[in-house]
Amino acid sequence: MASDDGVNPRASESHMAARRQRRIGWTLTLILGVIYFSYLFAVVLAPQAMSIPIGGNLTPGLLLGAGVIFAALILAAFYVAQANRNDADNARRS
Repeated sequence: MASDDGVNPRASESHMAARRQRRIGWTLTLILGVIYFSYLFAVVLAPQAMSIPIGGNLTPGLLLGAGVIFAALILAAFYVAQANRNDADNARRS
């Protein structure tokens, strides 16, 4: 149903939700990029510090690399939760 100005309010809400989802996606991509490139710079600029044995075969480089992977999983889970919430909101409005 169109409003008085000829704009479909559901289409407008859907458009706003899509814009919000894209903004969240790009923000999370930027965050992960900063994390990843920070790790790369640490490996390149301080290779000796990244290879110091902490205990057994553990090194700071290995732990930070695992942290990058863990951060990617957390950010992906956050994105999926946001997308599912937006889908549920859109389905409820329909």
